[in-house]
Amino acid sequence: MRTVLLTSAAVLGAAFLLPATAHAIEDPYIAARASTLGVGVEGGVKVAPFFRVRGIVQGLNVDYDDEIDDVQYNGKFKLGSAGVTADFFPFNEGPVFISAGIFSNGNKIDASARPTSNTEIGGVTYTPDQIGTLTAKARYKSTAPYLGVGAEWSLYPAVISLEAGAFVQGEPKVTLTSDGSFASNPAYQSSLEQERRSIEDDLDKTKVWPVVSLAVGIRF
Repeated sequence: MRTVLLTSAAVLGAAFLLPATAHAIEDPYIAARASTLGVGVEGGVKVAPFFRVRGIVQGLNVDYDDEIDDVQYNGKFKLGSAGVTADFFPFNEGPVFISAGIFSNGNKIDASARPTSNTEIGGVTYTPDQIGTLTAKARYKSTAPYLGVGAEWSLYPAVISLEAGAFVQGEPKVTLTSDGSFASNPAYQSSLEQERRSIEDDLDKTKVWPVVSLAVGIRF
């Protein structure tokens, strides 16, 4: 959240330093978009001088590497979301806008670990053969609200915008399975559940995802 606040302050600072233009009902636009939620496209149209509606589609697969309780997990953080925002331009002259939206959220993590030496799982030590491969999956709420602040500048027909905000995807739900020789052992299953909870606690930091984005497009 500190990242969101600092970036939002930077966006607002840039907005007030650059020239302002009076608002009007401008032509629709389409833009390429890069953000901490992935790369994609967005399109927007002003339905009133101070009010705009946008549609956004974005996604990206990034490497996920994390050590939790001395177990090294490797995999992918698969980002994918699509949604709409309502943007309000509060000043008569100026590029600043406040944004609120709702997104279909497909963000997820798929990771695995295969220990090569004796390893603690849930506080109990097991051999590599007993553990086998650990497969972890994290899933978030299917719908995520978004709040942000941004600035948009136009040099017709070009348009550029910077934005920062928070994507509230909720606490992840984690599943953890193992295919070792102890996979069906009740005591090991208890240890595995403890490990699953540790992963879930570690990923709690991702429930509010900081968003920083840049969009460059053209009006038509």
